[in-house]
Amino acid sequence: MVVFQGWLILWALSAVLVQSRRVEPTNPFPPPTLQKEDLSLGAIFEGLERRIQEATRSSSSPWPINITSFSVAVTSASETLWTKSHTAPILGNYLDGSPSQMSEQTYFRIASISKVFTVLAVLLQEKAGNCSLRDSITRYVPELQENADTGIIDWKAITLDILASQLSGIPREYGQSDLTDPFMDREYGFDNPVSIGLPPVDADDVPPCGSNRPGGRPCTRKEIIDGFTKRPPAFQPSYKATYSNMAFVLLGFALENMTGLGYADVVQSTIFDPLGMERATLTKPSDTEGIIPNVTNDWTADIGTYGPATNEGGSTGGIYTTTSDLALFARSVLTNKLLGNATTNAWLKPRSYSSSWSFAYGMPWEIFRTSDMLSDSDRIQTIVTKAGGLHGYSSQLIMIPEYSLGLVVFVAGGGYALAWLREEILKSLIPVVEETSRSQIASKLSGSYVSSGATINSSLTLEVQGSSGLVVTSWISNGTDFRARYTDMSDRKHMPGKVQLTPAQVSRGGNGAVWRAQLVHEDSPSQGLVNTNLIVDVDNFPYASRSLEEFVFELDASGRATKVNLPAFQIVLDRQTSIRAPNTFGTQLQEFMKPMGLMN
Repeated sequence: MVVFQGWLILWALSAVLVQSRRVEPTNPFPPPTLQKEDLSLGAIFEGLERRIQEATRSSSSPWPINITSFSVAVTSASETLWTKSHTAPILGNYLDGSPSQMSEQTYFRIASISKVFTVLAVLLQEKAGNCSLRDSITRYVPELQENADTGIIDWKAITLDILASQLSGIPREYGQSDLTDPFMDREYGFDNPVSIGLPPVDADDVPPCGSNRPGGRPCTRKEIIDGFTKRPPAFQPSYKATYSNMAFVLLGFALENMTGLGYADVVQSTIFDPLGMERATLTKPSDTEGIIPNVTNDWTADIGTYGPATNEGGSTGGIYTTTSDLALFARSVLTNKLLGNATTNAWLKPRSYSSSWSFAYGMPWEIFRTSDMLSDSDRIQTIVTKAGGLHGYSSQLIMIPEYSLGLVVFVAGGGYALAWLREEILKSLIPVVEETSRSQIASKLSGSYVSSGATINSSLTLEVQGSSGLVVTSWISNGTDFRARYTDMSDRKHMPGKVQLTPAQVSRGGNGAVWRAQLVHEDSPSQGLVNTNLIVDVDNFPYASRSLEEFVFELDASGRATKVNLPAFQIVLDRQTSIRAPNTFGTQLQEFMKPMGLMN
């Protein structure tokens, strides 16, 4: 009986392993052009306004409505599309002025989102030739190696990029959050550590600094080095990712040594000023300009080694800014403003896995992948985020590069509001942005293209087919059905598929947009534990050093194709007609909008 049950389990596992799930190319469209005047976006934002207003008045709201303020902003690559702010009826204690209404210009503590600016500052120093990400941290903070107890942490092996990627393996904190701090004891519900079974400790072992409670003070650079270098590592460098605030304190020290400036001056001169972030600072603004919730909060706290007030702090969580300025920053990232295309693309990629299938660490991004955002597709989409949290403050910067879309969420008071706001906005917005992508490409590129020469029978027909993007439905080369020939050459698994074009995000000759063809199977059955059904190959068939799979669309001033050049075939085809995208997703979008009261 046991053997029989074992075979049943194996059979069930094998059934799971051979389940078919279609693998679709990511980024099948270039980012859409989004404008706040778009009627579809306006309808979505109107619905969001109504649901948010209802939530702030409901006794069943998922957060305490009487003490929770928030501000959110949605931005495209070119402009802020929508903002919404709400001020709680009950606010905290304002010492140097009266409270003001929460708005996109209200200062907020963004906590660990500050780490993004620290990494960007390091990348800009590398761009200027002042460092390399592969440099050891000891090159810029030599005291680490000089003061370290032999054999505890191999500081020479820890590079700038390892620190920025949360792969250093060094401990998370020094001073801050130490259980010898009476405030931490109260937060966790006990009188002192000995009462919960911890042994008494010598006074010399207690960090002399780092507490952000009354009577505490920030650590100096020397205190950090002296104390932190005595701690053993959490892991070996690059073994696995683990969150460390201290990694970014050390990056701040490195920046100071590279530049001869304090951290605040580095980010001001290299990021805030060039981008026009006029309301971003490491110095506490006046209370009137900020939002102070009626809960225990860190508005005025000089947060230990992470404090904003000195050159020795701020690089891990000390920045104050507004939703407006952080949306401006998101636009600068989405448009590669400071780093350039290649470096920005690399910056937004994962650096290490986590314990979750869908989550990875970047530099210092928290990157999520999901196939749940589109109702008609299993296409995987990447969401690049960085969250921040201090007592009383929760924040998140979210970017979806596929759409060149950014979202900023700030919450003061009840932190649960952040997840609710984020999910409501994304699940409302993504279907509309996806439909916009499809319809814009259908208008700009789909249709029939034919050769102008009477002696050559060559033509091409392109159609947007849902989440599959731009699909080749007919491809004739000099009288030959080349779509069928290309499919035969590409299809070594003998499964049905379609020839799909995906944007390469490169251009030819100024107004030529390059797309790449590839065969995409309708179904991708698993091959077992190691599944090689991946869409990774392009440019498979060179012909006289030209790619059979390269399509170069010549665009007019409005971005519409007038011709398509097929370099390997040495032919240019003229566009004759356009084909509208099928409205299946639009129908689903209407069904989605009905519960919001946006469709009759």
